[in-house]
Amino acid sequence: MVEPVETTFDICGHFDRLNDRIFISMKKTILSIITTILLTAAVSALPGFTSFIPDSAGEYVYYRDSSFTRESYIGILGYDDSTIQIRYFAPQDDTAMLPAKEIAILITVDPKSDFWNMTGEKIISTILPDTDDTDIVNYLHDLLYEFSARRISAVAVESGKLILDQNYAQFGGQVAITFDARIPLFNIRTITDDKGTKVFDCVTIGTIKSSEDKSFEAFKGVSAPKPEVTKETRKASKAKICKFETRQVTLDESWEQKMENFWTLGNDSLITMSVLPKVAENKVLNDLYVQRKLLESTEGSYTDFQNCEISYTQAKDSYKLVSTSFFPESNINVYLTKLLTRNKDGGFDYFSISTYQAAYLKNPLYFDKIIKSYK
Repeated sequence: MVEPVETTFDICGHFDRLNDRIFISMKKTILSIITTILLTAAVSALPGFTSFIPDSAGEYVYYRDSSFTRESYIGILGYDDSTIQIRYFAPQDDTAMLPAKEIAILITVDPKSDFWNMTGEKIISTILPDTDDTDIVNYLHDLLYEFSARRISAVAVESGKLILDQNYAQFGGQVAITFDARIPLFNIRTITDDKGTKVFDCVTIGTIKSSEDKSFEAFKGVSAPKPEVTKETRKASKAKICKFETRQVTLDESWEQKMENFWTLGNDSLITMSVLPKVAENKVLNDLYVQRKLLESTEGSYTDFQNCEISYTQAKDSYKLVSTSFFPESNINVYLTKLLTRNKDGGFDYFSISTYQAAYLKNPLYFDKIIKSYK
């Protein structure tokens, strides 16, 4: 049993943006990421298997389901060890003249069972007559049953990549299922058909923080239009070394220090440095758990998990996480790079830089140089 360690860090803070539509308020907070590094006994556990990373109440996962002819997403949310929600969402399709469609089901299961044993359900969305809504409801039932059976048969998912070849009629026959311990609930990351096409693919993971957090039910996708920008070369400015604990990064005089471990570049970018403790004696569990928490979506934004990059440098015993967060309210993306370097206590020295997509695209070499200067 892993001894519980409870520590909370504000690892990203906030930075302001210019509101393009409302000039009454020139500054508006758009990003507040508070990550809780918390490892205890599982708060939410599905029947039939024990997750390597304990699932917390409120964790969710969304998938792009390409078995439908229209753009479609499947979301699964765990409330506790006996209650989950599964949601189907398809955005409006103007070309095919199809309205947006949503089907959501609240399901209870027997947590003590060693297989998927449903004990009740409640459809919490509108089911339209003379449509395929009933077929979708049945499809969602089948998905949960199959996901449970296939996760149980996988036995132990204790890495970021476990690939099992299986026959799965719902996805065309022979498939390869990639399991990833960083994905909540069933740990399924992708399902790939025999032609190598991803027919089911994780697009984001997250945790709802309270009943007021509508992130799960509000999900409609993770894409924003790429802004048209002209690349610029920033004027040379005097370099300055910014330090926190034993780490440092080279910035310039354009950056303003807001707190001991927090710097901003106007409204464009922010940098934070911190220290994250060791949360498990098992090194693999510790590392995968921290990565999951740092890649989870936060209220008001969605991490693009499909396109995130996770790399490891053995010589430095460090991880690099590169991702994009989509903010649907303002329809923009924020680029994030997070560096985790093992410290003498077994935890991580943590570095993060978050930059608006438009600002980054104007001068990517400038921001990349800053990341490389961290040591």
